Amino acid sequence: MSGRQHRSDQDQIIEKAMKKASRLTLYLKNGVPVRGKVMAHDSHTVYVMTDKSPTLVFKHSISSVFPVRHPVPGK
Repeated sequence: MSGRQHRSDQDQIIEKAMKKASRLTLYLKNGVPVRGKVMAHDSHTVYVMTDKSPTLVFKHSISSVFPVRHPVPGK
């Protein structure tokens, strides 16, 4: 790969959310949602500041990643 490490789609989504300081919902393989702002990440973990406490999530336990959607009034 010409000296560059391939970045996964998951890493790109996490990095974009971190730069924009937007909130994500990380759904874990056991179905538990983790909602918050990504503070940092590396090749194995994601550090998320939730409403309750900072949380370290191992990437191998994440099944899907979604932006937090705010309800639209009147819908």
